[in-house]
Amino acid sequence: MKNSILLVVFLYSSLFWSQNQKSSDSTDYYLNRHQELNALRYLQRESESLYRDQNYTELCQKRIRKAHIYIRLKDYSKAIDILFNTLQIAEKKQLHLQEAIILKHIGVCFEQTKNIKQAVYYLRKSEKCAYSQENDSLSAWAQQGLFKIFAEKNNLDSARFYMKRILDIAKNNGTNQQKYVGFSNYAAYYLKTKEYDRAKQYLDTTLFYAEASKNLESLNNTRSNIAYYYLQVKKDYQKAEAIFLQILASKPNDTISLSTADTYLNLSYVYEKMQDYKKANAYLNKYIDNTEALFNERVSSELRDTETKYKIYKIEDTYKTKEQLLKDKEARNKKLLYIFITLFAFCSILFYFFYQNMRLKQKNKLKDVNNKIQQNIINATIDGQEFERKRLAGILHDSISALLSSASLHLMAYETNHVNEASPELTKTKAIIKEAHDKIRDLSHTLIPPVLEKLGLLAALQDLCEKNSNTLMQFEFTNHIAKDVRYNSDFEMKMYFIVAELLNNIIKHSQASKAYISVEQSQNQLFINVEDNGVGFDTKTTEHKEGFGLTQIKARIRSMHGSININSKSNTGTLIYIKVELPD
Repeated sequence: MKNSILLVVFLYSSLFWSQNQKSSDSTDYYLNRHQELNALRYLQRESESLYRDQNYTELCQKRIRKAHIYIRLKDYSKAIDILFNTLQIAEKKQLHLQEAIILKHIGVCFEQTKNIKQAVYYLRKSEKCAYSQENDSLSAWAQQGLFKIFAEKNNLDSARFYMKRILDIAKNNGTNQQKYVGFSNYAAYYLKTKEYDRAKQYLDTTLFYAEASKNLESLNNTRSNIAYYYLQVKKDYQKAEAIFLQILASKPNDTISLSTADTYLNLSYVYEKMQDYKKANAYLNKYIDNTEALFNERVSSELRDTETKYKIYKIEDTYKTKEQLLKDKEARNKKLLYIFITLFAFCSILFYFFYQNMRLKQKNKLKDVNNKIQQNIINATIDGQEFERKRLAGILHDSISALLSSASLHLMAYETNHVNEASPELTKTKAIIKEAHDKIRDLSHTLIPPVLEKLGLLAALQDLCEKNSNTLMQFEFTNHIAKDVRYNSDFEMKMYFIVAELLNNIIKHSQASKAYISVEQSQNQLFINVEDNGVGFDTKTTEHKEGFGLTQIKARIRSMHGSININSKSNTGTLIYIKVELPD
């Protein structure tokens, strides 16, 4: 009997805090009528809707209620499975309050299956999580489960620690019902340690808060413990009898419950001590009848629960399939969204590169057109220069030089016929005509060297090297072609002036002491190499600063279907390779 009374205190205290977490909804309606299957269907519909709406807070609460159904059916394995799956959602979405509630329920499931070590572990995790959220009520709820475990296992130090923390929280901001739980823990603790006077003080306080809370079950639990005190400690059987009868009077319609059966058994024991064996036997028979009815109800309930489990298991796969379809649909939608975003980004990048490529092509085309125009202008300019050279040289040689020669002959004839008429003006005139004739001849040779016209390109290049050599700079010419080889006159003139311009650059800029010009021919191509030992230059930094002469040379060589390669570095001299195709 003593154990029965204490068990009432502990069990009730552990369940009260969880009741504060529940809300009244259609699930309660079905469960109160033992319609677990309908409750499960209702919860499933609600869960599906909440999952679609991504309302994960409410979803966790509905899944916890679903776990309660399995706890009610004593299928703790299934309940723990649901709770752990729900815990994953709460952790992923950082729903710390729901996480603490779920951990508490997991701890209760392990406690019910006598897995005490795991129960303590998860209850402490729940307590820690609730503490981090500064939720005292939730923290006390987890602590209540720990107190119950340690009290039942006679770990009184730990039980005392937790009952103190629970009462401290209740005193600070708890309701009357929470204060009732806190003080009832103390009463149960001191009854267990047989400190009856202290237990009685806490029982009186517990009774005060039970009355204030207006909770009949709490009130009768406290009355039962007080009656136990008078029965076992004070041996005041009349007082115990009055309290037990008061409990029965408070619930006249309750004739078949475990608490009523316990009250019948306690009254039987009281009357036995009072030697009223008739009443003792009457209440004992009531206890037996009540116990038999409870047993039959329990059997019926277990059969009903077994049938319910079977029906639930049949539809569980359907629920899982629907839930998996929802998850698959969500995953598929996310995948399609990611694919669309990736394709959009790829198309954007592709379009950007295509656009840039088109711009680059247009820019290159425009650049090629400009280069071609520039090259044509340069070629036309050079062609015009060469034409003018020929024309001016012809005019100077064939016209002006001839006229000056004729004038000189006339003066010589006049002087022969007038020997005795010597005149200083005549002598001066002859000298001026001779000087003019010499300058015109030199100018004509400068425009087109006579060696180039008479002996060809090779002889003209050798003559050019000899004329430009002096004590400060030596030009060496090397010819690997037969000396009597001649080419097209236009080709020879172009190549002669290209080399002449390169030699002019060496004289002006290179500060060289030696330069080398070599000429080779291979099939229909002519190779000319020009090298000096001067200061050189950096081709990378000076390429955009090239003079008009070098630009003309490159343009002229390109127009002749040739190529020019310039290798030079600072303080290492310069080496120029020219390759052109020979005219047909």
